[in-house]
Amino acid sequence: MKKSSFIYGTILLVIVNFLVRSLGFIYRIMLSRLIGAEAIGLYQMVFPFLMLLTTVTTAGIPIAVSSLVAKENSLNNREGVYKVLTIALCIGGTLSLIISILVSLNIDFIITKILKNKSIYYPFLFTIPAISLITFSGILRGFFYGLKDVSPPANAQIVEQLIRIIFVLSYLVYKKPSNPILAATIGIIGVSLGEIFGLIYLVFKFNFKKLNPKKHFLKVYSTSSFKVAGNILYISIPITIGKLVSVLIQTANSILIPQRLIIAGYTSSEAIQTFGKITGMTMPLLFLPFTVTSALAVNIIPDISEQIAINNMEDIRSQSNLAIKLTLLVAIPITFVYAIFGNHIAQLIYNQQDVGKYLTIASYSTIFLCMQHTLSGILHGMGKQVINTINYLLGILIQLYCTYFLIPNPRYGINGFFIGYILSAFVIFMLNMITLKGIIDMRFSIIKSSVKATICSIFMIILMFYSYKTSFLITNSNLLSTLLATLLGFILYLVLLSITGALDIRPIIKNIPSLKSQI
Repeated sequence: MKKSSFIYGTILLVIVNFLVRSLGFIYRIMLSRLIGAEAIGLYQMVFPFLMLLTTVTTAGIPIAVSSLVAKENSLNNREGVYKVLTIALCIGGTLSLIISILVSLNIDFIITKILKNKSIYYPFLFTIPAISLITFSGILRGFFYGLKDVSPPANAQIVEQLIRIIFVLSYLVYKKPSNPILAATIGIIGVSLGEIFGLIYLVFKFNFKKLNPKKHFLKVYSTSSFKVAGNILYISIPITIGKLVSVLIQTANSILIPQRLIIAGYTSSEAIQTFGKITGMTMPLLFLPFTVTSALAVNIIPDISEQIAINNMEDIRSQSNLAIKLTLLVAIPITFVYAIFGNHIAQLIYNQQDVGKYLTIASYSTIFLCMQHTLSGILHGMGKQVINTINYLLGILIQLYCTYFLIPNPRYGINGFFIGYILSAFVIFMLNMITLKGIIDMRFSIIKSSVKATICSIFMIILMFYSYKTSFLITNSNLLSTLLATLLGFILYLVLLSITGALDIRPIIKNIPSLKSQI
């Protein structure tokens, strides 16, 4: 695959992810303002548990489908492509049904003994329908990504977000519920409703005529269903374990952080509000760079799987180097923006000054999180999901340790969580980088790219600072001045990257017409 083809595919996915994440981000902002920090805290106690329930079916299986479909498609094995999809749907459907039944039978035990909060009974109850919906949607998205057809899953995500936003916000604005439990319940119902419409769209876009193999396709050996199932499980199980641990940590945090904050001297209400501000307000901002890294990961997994199938190591090396370089060029300036303008961003969006303090602290993990995300995608595409999972488990233990032992100490308080979060991201990044360097030759200097991106980011920040002050004097509008400063800073950053040779944007600009035709 040509370098330009990989870049254009990534740009297309970045645009798609930006639209989807923007909708979700706006929704979170409006939701937090409508229902308040306490309701957000209750919502965040339930939502990670929903992610835990769906992790078994959505973490590894869609990635396995994407990888195996890309491999079979590169060999022109149309029968194999759809056999992978069919068996994956059977596996996912069976697992989601079992999980739904087990949860339904043990809901009282879960909310009283595990989550230890009887007030979240109804929010938790309405998570059950979403389990199967999320499972089938994830598998179908993996299928389309494996075929490098990003339009259906992208549009489905937009449909899902729009339905969720319209339903939840319309209800909250019309009814204005003062009960935080009811408000959190409506938010959870919106998740299931959005998933229903997203799944309907994916099924509608699925062209059943494609199931008939074409005669001109190369005849290849038909793999048995048991072997296909084994391949899916071999890829998905390690990834699922890693993701399961991640969601378990989130769930543990939703339980431990408020409890440990109380030990540190917080009241129960203060503990829940602090937890809500971190997970419901700070983290969505922190994860914005994943608009790019998600696009890189989604794009690179099937690409590398294809090259592995035909043993093209040169393209694997080239695409890996390019993905890492692009990640650095995105993560470094965003780290600067969050670290310097964190208070301003939080005040503008949430009108919460302490959220800005949290964002500034958490910003130092941005580079490591982005690199970790991209490196994981590369390793998954190369079939190294086992070592990737081990690296993740080793790093995540640090976060859990800090959450449990540092937060109760009044000297650290909630800062203990951020210490563990940053250290964990750094350790996982380093382990993944060491692993990748042991497999392929890294033909570009990470330090050189980082230095160039840092210098360009400094000039970008200076321009943003002074352009904001000048614009505010003229317009007296905080929002308009911020948007103008951001746009000017972004343009300057791209220009400086081009001047320094950190990124050649001429081929991208030259081929913008062809990119528009794909959107």
